[in-house]
Amino acid sequence: MNKTLFTLSFTLLTFALFAQESGNPQGTQVSATSSKDNRDLYPLSIYDARIRLKNVSFIRRHADTGKGEFLDVQVELESRVSENQEYSIFVLAGFEGDRVNKDERRLVPYPAWRKADPEKDERTLYFSNIMPTPFTAKEIWGEETYAKKKEEMEKRHFAGFEAEMPEPTFTEVVDYLCKNNAKALPFTLFGETGPSKEKQVIYNYVAQTEDERKRQVHETLPKHTYTIYNNKYKTTITSHHYTQYRPNFLSFNKVAVLVFDTKKPTNSLLFRKFIDISDLKITY
Repeated sequence: MNKTLFTLSFTLLTFALFAQESGNPQGTQVSATSSKDNRDLYPLSIYDARIRLKNVSFIRRHADTGKGEFLDVQVELESRVSENQEYSIFVLAGFEGDRVNKDERRLVPYPAWRKADPEKDERTLYFSNIMPTPFTAKEIWGEETYAKKKEEMEKRHFAGFEAEMPEPTFTEVVDYLCKNNAKALPFTLFGETGPSKEKQVIYNYVAQTEDERKRQVHETLPKHTYTIYNNKYKTTITSHHYTQYRPNFLSFNKVAVLVFDTKKPTNSLLFRKFIDISDLKITY
């Protein structure tokens, strides 16, 4: 009798579990979606034996127009295979600082007895320049988050504070670029065959027009964002980041280099390098 009851109970339990699994397709879909989200953006770069990031160097220089500065970021890449390979790259340059409002602190100093200062620990971008193309805060945050940030700023205005629309953080910009790497600058890392003559140097520089020469201006100069030098087994990409002179001028102090494998639909990030350049002096 006991054996019969045990067998019957086990059969009913097995049937109930099977019915629960097969009768909850919505739960299965959520799990699959969650797994897909985790797979779409892997937080770390993934090693690839075909390519090496040999060096990243910097030059800070005056723009020819006399109205601003350029930061040149030179990225040297080396191929370890004889075949040509296709990749893409983003270079982000910006000024990152804390959230302390010095004007407000001048009027109301921070209490000396408080050791922790949350606004000093929080980091934000005051401005940024992305190669090959810029992105707005609304694109990076999305409509909903952008509207919330704007509402918070307006509330501070109504409360009598001086507040400006914030910029996305360095991490938020990098995450956006990783999710939208289809917009990165494509390039070829040549192998044994090497580049043809027309592909040895690639750039988007636009020379001065005759009218600009007469007026002694160069309006398209800030749009020169990259120069690529190709050779056998080696490619050097120089990104050009322009910042115009203005009140409270700040230069770039942080750089991110992101290199992607264009043929991988997910987890395509091969190199993710962050570099602090706060001590970089202007060269010429």
